[in-house]
Amino acid sequence: MRSLTLFAAVLLASTQALAISNIESERPGLPEEGWSGHIELSLDGETGNSREKDYTGAAKITHRRNQNILLGIVEREYGTTRDIKDTDDSFVHGRWIHLIDERWAAEGFVQWEEDEFDNLVSRSLAGGGGRYVVAQDEKVFSLSVGLGAFREREVLDLGPYDEKTWTWRINSYTAYKHRLNEQIVISATAYFQPSADDFGDSRSLLDAALSVKLTDQLDLKIHYKVSHDTKPAKNLDADPPIDNAKTNAEYTTSLVYNF
Repeated sequence: MRSLTLFAAVLLASTQALAISNIESERPGLPEEGWSGHIELSLDGETGNSREKDYTGAAKITHRRNQNILLGIVEREYGTTRDIKDTDDSFVHGRWIHLIDERWAAEGFVQWEEDEFDNLVSRSLAGGGGRYVVAQDEKVFSLSVGLGAFREREVLDLGPYDEKTWTWRINSYTAYKHRLNEQIVISATAYFQPSADDFGDSRSLLDAALSVKLTDQLDLKIHYKVSHDTKPAKNLDADPPIDNAKTNAEYTTSLVYNF
């Protein structure tokens, strides 16, 4: 059944691009009726002169009943360098998915996130969209495109004051997934999210992952993201000045336990 390969791809449709749990990297196939999910843990560190520590945890839980799927994701990252905190961000996402047929799916979602060191006090959003499977081989690859929109409320810490904005954003994306063999799956997803009011205010992301099956329940995942925000937090009059980079890259290696 062709729609079996749709599930792992459809879960990322319309997700906010700067904090994404890359479900594209998971094994293809619809979940069984009832509950399923995974827990993902990563620990990076250095001792001696650097003394760096970084902890990342994520959990996903899924419930399926017929053609309707409910999904919840929670992520948390915390890190220090020389015992000084330099990473602190959280992410929560909820989603309803309806599989229409072998190629089409519709969904609605809500999301909240914060990132202290990106001056992000909070970003909350709600929206929906649709996805179309362009081409696929049930056991080998899938290529999908999607279009949706969401309403976003963002609060930035700009030093002496907080900046609060409401924005409608368009969400477009292309997702490709390829199974190299029974153990290895690679994926890549590209997002473009301009403001509906100002196309000069946009976010984009290239999100790639390699997932290696170690056992029936344990995977090793290597994940790489490059994001671009045309209007990051900025206030040169603050002390110290705030002038965040427009482009950021991130990579992680983690163990994933599936249940």
